[in-house]
Amino acid sequence: MERFKLIIQYDGTEFSGFQIQPEKRTVQGELEKVLSFLVGEQVRLYASGRTDTGVSAFAQVCHFDTDKVVDAKKLEVSLNGLLPADIAVPSVEKVGMDFDSRFTAKKKTYQFRFYVSRYELPLLEKQAVRINHYADITLMNEACKFLIGTYDFSSFVAAKSGKTDFVRTIYDAKIVEIGDGIFAFEITGNGFLYNMVRIIFGTLLKVAYGKMKPEEMKSVIEAMDRKKAGKTMPAKGLVLKNVVYDDQN
Repeated sequence: MERFKLIIQYDGTEFSGFQIQPEKRTVQGELEKVLSFLVGEQVRLYASGRTDTGVSAFAQVCHFDTDKVVDAKKLEVSLNGLLPADIAVPSVEKVGMDFDSRFTAKKKTYQFRFYVSRYELPLLEKQAVRINHYADITLMNEACKFLIGTYDFSSFVAAKSGKTDFVRTIYDAKIVEIGDGIFAFEITGNGFLYNMVRIIFGTLLKVAYGKMKPEEMKSVIEAMDRKKAGKTMPAKGLVLKNVVYDDQN
């Protein structure tokens, strides 16, 4: 038995999320279909975490096991030749059986991308959410400081989540400029709740527009009440940037 680690990049626009769902197009479904064909046996793919409908990934991490003899570099080339245009696999490598894409992950970084414009800009619309009004980045970064630490983040979880443990650790949170006129709310944590990043960004917009003071972010967290936070922002702005494991900084 051998284990292989894959770095996956995908545009989530046309997918019903990462995880396989009956009669729906998913990232896992497309990958397992092609992998199984190339390896010559049914392959089960495991990911660092699921992404929801419409969410993209720059560097999702997955692994699979096989009894077959597989050349990692040849598999990488073949995968990229057969996968649809909205999925790519920049890296395939053989790893030890102690590596687990989900359970050995230490940190994940997400970006929520946005731009400020009165009008939709076609070259940005697919990768970022348009904000109608000027957003005060300085105030948003002040509010981000109150997110760092270990807290119950139930104020920022969708009602249908179904989870009972809402405690997560956030290591870093900030607004960064990632391109000409394109910004991102970038947040790193040990894990994230359903819609958590999108709701936090919706709350940061309240700060940006002067509807909430930066320090009020603390009271929103402490309230553990979804009604105290901002709206859930569209999925298309959300990108899984990277996943960090034990052997990385």
